[in-house]
Amino acid sequence: MQNQDLPRGMNDKPGLIPRQVMPENLETPINNILSWITPTEMYYARNHLPYPTIQMQSWALGLGGEVEKPFSFTYEDLKKMPSVSKFVTTECSGNKRAFMEPPVPGEQWRIGAVGNVKWTGVPLTYLLDQAKLKGSAVELIFTGSDSGIRPDMDTPVNYERSLPLDRTLLAECILGLKMNGEPIPHKHGFPLRLIVPGWYGMAHVKWVTRITASSIPFKGPFQAIDYVYITNEGDYHDAVPVTEMKVNSIITWPSKGEKVHLGQHTVRGLAWAGKGTINKVEVSLDNGMTWNSAQLTSSEHEQYTWTLWEYLWDITAPGHYSLLARAFDSYGNVQPKAAPWNAKGYGNNSIHQIKLMVPQILH
Repeated sequence: MQNQDLPRGMNDKPGLIPRQVMPENLETPINNILSWITPTEMYYARNHLPYPTIQMQSWALGLGGEVEKPFSFTYEDLKKMPSVSKFVTTECSGNKRAFMEPPVPGEQWRIGAVGNVKWTGVPLTYLLDQAKLKGSAVELIFTGSDSGIRPDMDTPVNYERSLPLDRTLLAECILGLKMNGEPIPHKHGFPLRLIVPGWYGMAHVKWVTRITASSIPFKGPFQAIDYVYITNEGDYHDAVPVTEMKVNSIITWPSKGEKVHLGQHTVRGLAWAGKGTINKVEVSLDNGMTWNSAQLTSSEHEQYTWTLWEYLWDITAPGHYSLLARAFDSYGNVQPKAAPWNAKGYGNNSIHQIKLMVPQILH
């Protein structure tokens, strides 16, 4: 079992937690998030390259490649188009990387590279229907305005990712203009961010400036080198792309170092999945020997969003306790005791564990 506790004192630091300075990567202090919606200022930030400078006077979204009618849309154009709002939980695929055994390189995210917010924007298919994709198109490439030098390359690159031409998938995607009802903050992708419900965060390209319909599979470095499951670093022979989020859950209270005494306590947590919804969460107080059903407490129960859960813990005896939580989704998936190890530390959805000592009360 992997030790997945948070460090002592986390609850005393409500600000975002730095994981890397340049480019900036910030983790949500998830133990302090008690609401179903993550406040915008508490949403985690994942960057591969420096923040771009956006000149709105000249900014436009280009849509071209294998299309019948190439287009260019200004920000004002996009704001006038039909829009939809979706609540979407997004998790960095490196979330829980700090708990991989043996350790792997990369940003050492613990449990807070995840959040649930309301995105409002233009349905991707609305733009595609206007551009009319050619039969030769096989993928859509999304190019962000952020650019820089990768450690493994000598020339600057933009952050780019592609999606397959899967109509069901694309029908869920939106080009986000607002986050929690307000224009997306610059750090989270203003003026335009791709939202791919159910997929890990690397697919949600920020600062989108161009969409290209391609007739050949995309092989950019942020897709062919990064964000693939591989067993040995540098060996891409059997690489599998990182795509949909796995069923996952965390315990948000108590955390490591919490002072817990005899009596009744409410264990709290969060659970989420990719395509499916969470239909059950179980809690163990004895390191997995027995399991008890938790109560799903979210009044909202929507696809692509996380679920809040609680469990009433009546502590009748002092001692050492090992709390575990595991989630089940509507497709029958359940969190494993330990997720399959991979050289880049992606997709760690292993069962969350909190170890506590309940002291004897002296009279």
